[in-house]
Amino acid sequence: MPFVLPSTFSCRVFLGLAAAAVLPAQAGQENQDPALAMRLLKTNCLSCHNEEKRKGGLALTTRDLMMKGGEEGVVVVEGKPEESRLIKSLAPSADPHMPPKKQFAAAQISLLTDWVRHGARWNAAALAGEPSAPRPVALAPLPAAYRPVMAMALSPDGTRLAAGCRNEVLLFDASPAALAFRARAAGHLDPVGAVAWMPDGKRLVTGAFRRVLIWDAGTLAQQREITTGLTDRITVLLPLQDGNRVLLADGQVAENGFVRVLDAATGQITRSWRAHEDTIFAMALSSDGKTLATAGGDKLVKLWDPETGTETARLEAHSTQVLTLAFNPDNTQLVTGGADRQLKVWDVKTRENTIALASRPAALNAVTWSAAGPSVFAVCEDGALLRYKDLKAHTGAQSSDTGNERELGRAEDALFCLAAAANGERLFAGSGGGRILGWDKEGKLIDNLDATTAKPPAAPPPQ
Repeated sequence: MPFVLPSTFSCRVFLGLAAAAVLPAQAGQENQDPALAMRLLKTNCLSCHNEEKRKGGLALTTRDLMMKGGEEGVVVVEGKPEESRLIKSLAPSADPHMPPKKQFAAAQISLLTDWVRHGARWNAAALAGEPSAPRPVALAPLPAAYRPVMAMALSPDGTRLAAGCRNEVLLFDASPAALAFRARAAGHLDPVGAVAWMPDGKRLVTGAFRRVLIWDAGTLAQQREITTGLTDRITVLLPLQDGNRVLLADGQVAENGFVRVLDAATGQITRSWRAHEDTIFAMALSSDGKTLATAGGDKLVKLWDPETGTETARLEAHSTQVLTLAFNPDNTQLVTGGADRQLKVWDVKTRENTIALASRPAALNAVTWSAAGPSVFAVCEDGALLRYKDLKAHTGAQSSDTGNERELGRAEDALFCLAAAANGERLFAGSGGGRILGWDKEGKLIDNLDATTAKPPAAPPPQ
């Protein structure tokens, strides 16, 4: 397969492989770089052994906590790897075995063994995951066969639909009858991964690889280009209610996911914070603008104060990447979907998983929560468009009984993005094959357009 689809963007690349590659020059030397061991611990151990989770009573976030050990006692004996439970647990036959679902390579075990032998010196910066320098990238022309519609958004008044296909931005009139093509423009070098409307409905914002563009929404003329201060793929764009700022998700796969605040008037990144230890796949803002939710490839959902970048809560939401999320209309609940094929509803205040909506045969790629009904709509990797109504908290019944699931429609290939009219009358989705599909609320297919060839309607013949 010559290209990578969004659901595979956050496949873990273990930094331990890099450590193994340089090990022969490091092992057994007094000046061994502790950063290599720190990165190996960070990637493979800290999701369970952090200060919040402390599995087995053990936290590895500081040297003092590591040396203190856990419920079973000391895990590192300085200078004596053969007496250190941390090292002994890495052996293939160890019980308990660490990491639980992975066997370290011999070179990785040797790296940690030498690290303990030489004093288990600490490198807090490497453990914290300070951002790497942007990787050098030379963008090649997109393959002709690669044409997914990965992002779309309805205008604030619901009358226009903007979508990204390949490196182009497309604009449609979204009447109740059918979509009508208006315009297209190219400005990115890489596939468009994020699309958002500014609250005034007059500007459109799109993001791709290390580039954010602001467009006149009437003419699709470029107003501003932002390339400074960006690390990698822009996966999400989310305008704030003040009408001037945009939150964007940026970062390197398997390293860091950053939330950045963009001033749309000046094109400057005014603030950034590291929100996840992997790609940020989705963000949602509560209707009052006071709470930001982010979903990451690190399996976590986090809640933030968007004005300060302060984390207020976190959910260990899914067993794999969390790909999508949305608030309900009154901000009391949050729905999340992931690559583990699960769709869950959470109580925002208690952070409890109160409803399990689905266990699907394919990943949940996008979800939205409509006030009409109210209903939750979702699209899947297998092309299904789903609706859930009459949501009920767990009573011991199967998850299919808690959300009145109905498959409204199906595409021939994966669906990656979703937009729903505020009144619930129209639903739109983008497919991996470059098609934009639209349904009414009962699942009648109204639109099935090829985004790569869409043209304005023919002018009427002269009278």
